[in-house]
Amino acid sequence: MDLKNKKFLLVRNDKIGDFMLIWPAISYLKKNLGNCHITCLVSKDVERLAGKCNNIDEIITDQSLANLKKIIKEKKFDASISFFSTFRIGYLLKSCEIPLRIAPATKMAQFFYNHTLKQNRSQSKKPEHEYNTDLVVELLDKYQVVDFEPMDEPPYLQLDEKESRDYKRDFCNIYKINLDKKILFIHPGSGGSSKSLSIDDYVAICKGLRSFDDYNFIIHHSITEKKLASELFNKLDKITNVKLIRPTHNIDALLKNINLCDVFISGSTGPLHIAGALNKKTVGFFPSKRSSTHLRWETINNSRRRLHFTDLGGRFRNIKIDENRTILEIQKFIGVS
Repeated sequence: MDLKNKKFLLVRNDKIGDFMLIWPAISYLKKNLGNCHITCLVSKDVERLAGKCNNIDEIITDQSLANLKKIIKEKKFDASISFFSTFRIGYLLKSCEIPLRIAPATKMAQFFYNHTLKQNRSQSKKPEHEYNTDLVVELLDKYQVVDFEPMDEPPYLQLDEKESRDYKRDFCNIYKINLDKKILFIHPGSGGSSKSLSIDDYVAICKGLRSFDDYNFIIHHSITEKKLASELFNKLDKITNVKLIRPTHNIDALLKNINLCDVFISGSTGPLHIAGALNKKTVGFFPSKRSSTHLRWETINNSRRRLHFTDLGGRFRNIKIDENRTILEIQKFIGVS
């Protein structure tokens, strides 16, 4: 079978965190079919971030069905993978007559595809990024690829080293960062998770870690999370080396900011998954709901560089943790090379 210059459409048109978890799958496809052309259909929120993925050749931003149908039909794709399929996307891809359409076998949308894979993702038996890679394996099987190349190692997202050094120098001058101490980013937003830590829990963690060392705490947040971040900052006003970062819509600044940290601490948010893609150390807090477990939504950094905590239950609005144990485990984790 002639595998040269195949054109593939990959679809993940929802949130940042979900999109970051397809990066290993994209990397795997490109590595095994290096001369293929990969186009990604993504949401408007993810468009600029998608442009940072070296394995994506072209981006289509989600828009009206009429416009998408015209664009997709003109490109004459050989195959598509919907990492998460909706009725709308399934209908679109079938109407565009893409020869091979792969998706998870879920709900009514599966009937628009001519090849589906039963995954039962809601059972959380393995990470989301592995479910995504399984769909790429299905495509490679259909093209009779036999000798698979191994998965790439993290990081899946890399920034220019010189630009990063210059940015860090300027950032540390502006925020008066003590470069002799670790930089810990605290992101109190909840992202797509049903629960996150309370502000008081984040305060307790910061105060507990402060008893071990004079870490730099950077409170990271989006523009919509400013009130939450300010509340955390105000409650930590008596602790030194705590800075409230200025939020940004600029994707280059966002990535360079997150790349500064030694450890990124957050619930299961888009920024946590960006930190994972950069192979930063991540500390994540996850609900106990089966479809939202730490295993299902683990970050894509090296396994030694991620630490997770699961909701102990008993709180309606927030994740419950054993604060003392959590602080001790994070402190130990910070020191791991």
